[in-house]
Amino acid sequence: MEIIHLNDGNISEWQDCSRRNVIALGFFDGVHMGHQKVIRTARNIARREGAMLDVMSFFPHPKTVLSGGRVQVDYLMPLEEKARALEALGVDRFYIVKFTKAFASLLKEDYVESYLSRFNTIHAVAGYDFSYGFKGQGTIDSLEADSGGGIAATRVEQVSFEGEKISSTRIRSAILEGRISDVQQLMGRKYRTCAEVSQGYLSLKPYYMLPPDGIYDVVIDTGARRHPSQIHVDRAAQKITFTRQCLMDEIDLKEISITWEGRVASHSLYQLMAQ
Repeated sequence: MEIIHLNDGNISEWQDCSRRNVIALGFFDGVHMGHQKVIRTARNIARREGAMLDVMSFFPHPKTVLSGGRVQVDYLMPLEEKARALEALGVDRFYIVKFTKAFASLLKEDYVESYLSRFNTIHAVAGYDFSYGFKGQGTIDSLEADSGGGIAATRVEQVSFEGEKISSTRIRSAILEGRISDVQQLMGRKYRTCAEVSQGYLSLKPYYMLPPDGIYDVVIDTGARRHPSQIHVDRAAQKITFTRQCLMDEIDLKEISITWEGRVASHSLYQLMAQ
């Protein structure tokens, strides 16, 4: 899968390198079950049309840019993790548009012309709540008209779990409340984070979220081996430590991934040691 960062300086170059495609549009933080439905819908259309499957997302989050940095969003994953999830879904090309106030000010027709029509898009797919252009005036329902009839559009309705919409916001809440099994159901896979190990501590890498304080069953992956283990989370300090130190010699000074299996207890590390 190709990963392409788009900005004002290189957009014309990539317009010239475009090829016939069906594109899925959205921010796709977490690539959860709702996002997966959008991408699979686009994939089915691409296969039917004999076209490539592309995804176009944005970074940083629009709320952060439009607030002038006053609003900070807790991301579920960094861009490289998002790319891995998209590649697993069969995406051919992943466009990441640099979100700026100038980009947000584009008229909806100008967005469609510059970022879709000139990229040789024949069909766009997005969720029912996706919007584009100045003040979000464009929606997936207006996209075909905004393209002058040149791009077909498919709207994907919401995906629900236990009667409520699956959303990145709902997943963030589940992580912050330690409901790891719910996170897995909403994302369609186990929650995974990456960390660096130094001097006996695990430090979470940027753009991941930590669940609340407590003891968790996890699987530690060093790239060479996978180790079932338990860790203690101190969210205030943004630190995670082992309840048992037996793996530390093997993983010290390395980058690892952590797959979260479940919450064992809400005890602090000190409470656990005192028992």
